[in-house]
Amino acid sequence: MSDDGFRGILKSASVVGAGMVFSKAVSLFAEIVVARELAATEFGAAIFAYTILLTVGGVALIGIPEGFTYYLSILDERGDTDAAFRIVVSGVVILAVILSISVLTIYAIPFALVEQVGVSRAQWQWIELLAPLAIAYPISQLSFGIMRGYDRSVPKVLSDDVVNKLLAFGALGIAIWQNWDVLIFLSFYLGQYILSSVFAGSYVIYLLKGKLTRVTSFDQFGEDARRLFSYSWPLAFKNATRRLLGNTDIVLVGALLASSAVGYYRVGYVISQLGMITLVSITYLFTPRVARRYDNDDRAGMEHLYRRATKWSTFLALPLLLTMLYYPTDIIRLFFGTEYAPGSAILVVLAVDVLLRTGMGTAAAVLRAIDRTRIDFVVTAVTTVTNVGVSYVLIQELGVIGAAIGTFLSILSMNAIQIFLVYRFVSIHPFSRRYITGTVSLVVASLPLFVLLDTLAGDVRITQFDLSVTMLLFATTFLAVEFSFAWFGGLLTQSEKEAIYESAYEFSSRLI
Repeated sequence: MSDDGFRGILKSASVVGAGMVFSKAVSLFAEIVVARELAATEFGAAIFAYTILLTVGGVALIGIPEGFTYYLSILDERGDTDAAFRIVVSGVVILAVILSISVLTIYAIPFALVEQVGVSRAQWQWIELLAPLAIAYPISQLSFGIMRGYDRSVPKVLSDDVVNKLLAFGALGIAIWQNWDVLIFLSFYLGQYILSSVFAGSYVIYLLKGKLTRVTSFDQFGEDARRLFSYSWPLAFKNATRRLLGNTDIVLVGALLASSAVGYYRVGYVISQLGMITLVSITYLFTPRVARRYDNDDRAGMEHLYRRATKWSTFLALPLLLTMLYYPTDIIRLFFGTEYAPGSAILVVLAVDVLLRTGMGTAAAVLRAIDRTRIDFVVTAVTTVTNVGVSYVLIQELGVIGAAIGTFLSILSMNAIQIFLVYRFVSIHPFSRRYITGTVSLVVASLPLFVLLDTLAGDVRITQFDLSVTMLLFATTFLAVEFSFAWFGGLLTQSEKEAIYESAYEFSSRLI
């Protein structure tokens, strides 16, 4: 069968991925700077508030961005601009009401009430300072949902990963130079989302003006609003529970342990999420394209995309994630300093989590593409409730590492159930024999490589940067081994090799 669909995803993913790499690099550097400027306790309190506000903003979205992506991708292919217009207007109106209520609620809650659930005054002050996130973040995500529906990856990258990050980082530099205390954190963590919402929102207005010029029917708003809400409300609860699942660790650690423990956990979490870049990049346009194939009853095309997306996201992330597993303390010392070294055990657990998550594929995205959002919500909700209980018990017994273990076990179970559900509904799965044997072989081969390099090189460091030479040797050597194994061992098809040749040729032509 033709590989045009997956080549399109890879091309878009390369744009999104490059933007995400740049974005993650800037964000990581900014987080390093802020963490070094603030005391661990103050940094932990600020991160706790930041996590709470992003969770509130994500819940307030009630799944509408995903609804936009699903319906606009299908309606655009059908040429139904009337229905697309009604979907957009309905979603924006619903979201405007919910956002207004959310922000007013944040400022109306008295501190005495939140103090009873373990929130300190310092944490609550940061929540009030960061409250605009509850508006800026949903606006940006709403805009990105529309961009995904119309396959617009470059504007997304510019507004979410490049321009906003550069300007916010510049503001961070000024805040540090002027020693503006609180603004050192706000300038980047709040500034990037405010800028992103302005840039992305402006582009989406321009995009919709061009896309919806032939609107002739202004009736049926109620029917289309119900269609959007019917698709989105399960995602609203799913996203709410998914965010709770992703943020349970920080919330529970912040409530049960010292604020410094939040800082340790955050450091491990931020580094581990670098391994998610390939999966998120490929998934960005995976969902709308699988939705179109499902709409056309093309099961073979769906499975083709599903397996390719899983294979590529895994192999591209493997070198980085294995480096995290073998050298967690070296990585944390390099970026954040020895003060945050207690986060190394957390990094190991979360790196294993990300490795298995990428290796198990994009089942959640397939469930959204086949309009099974309600069952996806149920799975996520049950997982979240389980995770809260497990993490609470493990934190009491093991401290901050217990939070990471609890979430790892919960997400592993959720991914396995999602894979089963996709197979039950559409009889496709993300695994091939060649993919499984190749992945296992590479992981097993990494252990003797680690032992060999550790024996030969030892703990050699570039002292000026506290950089482990052995770690660099492992990452580069494994990358070469993996590429050779994939190329000559049959893991890449001929069409994939041709796509790599074409991409390399285009890249070299642009350089020349």
